[in-house]
Amino acid sequence: MSLMFLSALTTSGYMKLILNSLVFCLFFFCFSVFAKEINSLYVVKLGGIKIGKLEWRINIGNDHYSNKLMLKSKGLLSALYKFEGEYSSEGSIKNNLLKTKKYRHFWKTRKTTKIMDLVFENNRLKSLKQTPDEKERLRIDVFNVEKSKDPLSSFLQIIIGENSSLVLDGRRLYNMISTYNNETNQTTVEITNYSNLWADHKRSKFEKIVFEKNNKDFLPYKIYIYFDGRVFALEQN
Repeated sequence: MSLMFLSALTTSGYMKLILNSLVFCLFFFCFSVFAKEINSLYVVKLGGIKIGKLEWRINIGNDHYSNKLMLKSKGLLSALYKFEGEYSSEGSIKNNLLKTKKYRHFWKTRKTTKIMDLVFENNRLKSLKQTPDEKERLRIDVFNVEKSKDPLSSFLQIIIGENSSLVLDGRRLYNMISTYNNETNQTTVEITNYSNLWADHKRSKFEKIVFEKNNKDFLPYKIYIYFDGRVFALEQN
């Protein structure tokens, strides 16, 4: 391969794609051999004001993975609005594709506590349990939706390099579609084909996710979540 051709690839952005793929392949190979945990801490801000902290833990082995987020209110506003949440998923890995087995999220504020437990089998939802119980009936036959993943596994799959993932979180069904901008070094994850499971309407407050990462680190160093007209910024601490 000539130096001129390498230069053309670099300027067009294709070299970055190749290098990213190589990094991800090496990442999975190393974890297959050594299997250790990655931890990353983030400060959560809204409108430039610190409102919480988040810890992200990932463990990837030879044929399995686990993924956990721990979120807690922090800062001056925590006295007024206190919250904490835990989100976890686990599953198997085959050909660099993640297959969810279990997903759980726990969310607590001063007024409410919500828990969701999902079990997947053969890329389909097998069981759904939530507390408190939902009084409405399911509007979509989610148990026959193929190739679905929980939201944590889907986002991790996109970080690994996939362009799309079908998300089922127990309340919603939607697609994550990612595009990379070489000029800004940002990946934008659009939320499409959104449907609420327990209501007729398809209105989505969840708009998109934008993240930035470099080649040396596996996880993004900045994540922006666009939700209901607001932007939540997560920055590595």
